[in-house]
Amino acid sequence: MNEAEKQSPTPELDEAEVAAYLQAHPDLISRYPAVLEAMNVPHESGSAVSLIERQVNGLRTTNRQLQARFNELVETARDNEQRVVQLNRLAKVLVSAPTAAELVPELAYCLQQHLDVDHIYVGLSGNSGEVEALADGEIHAIAEDNDAGKALTNVYRRGKPICGPLSEEQSEALFATRTNDVPALSSAAMIPLGAQGVHGALVLASRKSTRFVPDMGTLFL
Repeated sequence: MNEAEKQSPTPELDEAEVAAYLQAHPDLISRYPAVLEAMNVPHESGSAVSLIERQVNGLRTTNRQLQARFNELVETARDNEQRVVQLNRLAKVLVSAPTAAELVPELAYCLQQHLDVDHIYVGLSGNSGEVEALADGEIHAIAEDNDAGKALTNVYRRGKPICGPLSEEQSEALFATRTNDVPALSSAAMIPLGAQGVHGALVLASRKSTRFVPDMGTLFL
């Protein structure tokens, strides 16, 4: 299509021209069955509704429902494909970090840039000195009697990802929001760490209250 054709407006057709075209091309409906499905063809039946008309209306309704469902599935597939791409990007970060101290900042950057996460917290159970020495302070020590341990009680108990609101107490315990001038964090995903039992937690936090909600799926988490 040349530039002139692109700029020329689509000509308006009146009913007589449409009717004449249909008469000249009687096979149009057979070549474009979707046109017939969209057409409303009245017939003389008084106040009664024929079975054929009811069948056609039913088929149209079913077709609209199937099309809406198909569009929904396509959109979900696109979202899932994008998540897989993001997870592959995240996996590259995880396997390429040479030390734990370098891992956490790279992980935080990747999650912030590609997965709409504002802050992350990585904690491990164990002696605080050993944990800090392992990761140069980037990974925090979790104990039952410290504030971080209390904030993560549910994820330790359940042993599976938990999504939902983040209380002010949890936000302060994990991210020191009051002392570090970090904006209030409203929701989070808490992910248990450990191949055999829970030995730590990764917390993905967001300022948006709708970013992590209780009924969201946790497969990708």
